[in-house]
Amino acid sequence: MSRLSLGQIEALVAVSDHVSVTAAADELGVSQPSLSRRLQTLEHTLGVTLLRPSGRGVELTPAGALAASAARRALTEVSVIDALAESVRTLAAGSLRLTGLPSLVSSLGHDIIGPFHLAHPGVTVSMSTEEDPCAVVASLREGRADLALCALDGVPGDLVALELPSQRFIAVVPDAEVDLSLREVLAGSTLVTLPTGTSMRATTEEVCRRVGARPARVMTTTQRDGLVRLALAVGGVTVVPDAFADLAVALGGRCIALDDQPARPIGLLHTVDALRNPAVEALVQSLRG
Repeated sequence: MSRLSLGQIEALVAVSDHVSVTAAADELGVSQPSLSRRLQTLEHTLGVTLLRPSGRGVELTPAGALAASAARRALTEVSVIDALAESVRTLAAGSLRLTGLPSLVSSLGHDIIGPFHLAHPGVTVSMSTEEDPCAVVASLREGRADLALCALDGVPGDLVALELPSQRFIAVVPDAEVDLSLREVLAGSTLVTLPTGTSMRATTEEVCRRVGARPARVMTTTQRDGLVRLALAVGGVTVVPDAFADLAVALGGRCIALDDQPARPIGLLHTVDALRNPAVEALVQSLRG
């Protein structure tokens, strides 16, 4: 059986309203022969007679009356869908799901999502994290996220990358250690860092190798946002993205720039199909601009 078309449903409702093919055709802006063909095709598709002549017009058969009632409900639902789609297109509604490496989401997520939400408060935003780049890529491919913050080394060819300003790291130490170099601080105090296997732990270990120091002690935590507070509380040192510099200073810490450390290329990843979501397209365009 052929599927019903929206044009056929509109034709039946119009004829039901006007009991006249001519008046219905005028309302829909089509010719009378064209409208008659739609109705004939609809009857053929359904296998029942919907209309019969009545005086100078037409009237619905019992089957036609039932079909017209259902058709009217269908048009109502279509109008609801159109309204929802228009809301999404104009960003009065919709959704946006951001994921990424925890260190990037915690340090950059607010800068990306904040302005977008203020401009489009009707769009529902959710943020999550994945522990490693492979999990980030899987989240995009499997449709669990629309956009992802990730390092840009080894981006798969099926994903699109929008490069963001490179991420730089700083070492945070107690302000009392003002006369000591980072090497001396590391050698004599506790290094507060994330567990082995995380990207920030790898960066921290690289910093230690570059300055030629082995920490006196290592304390690990899974709470990225708590690294600075914990390091200062125990009189230790931590290595974090430079986005945490203001917090470190506010808590009485001192920030040491890591000038010899290469910047970490990062960006926003998404699939090609993700741009079909107006919210994703709007956010990406705002970052490109």
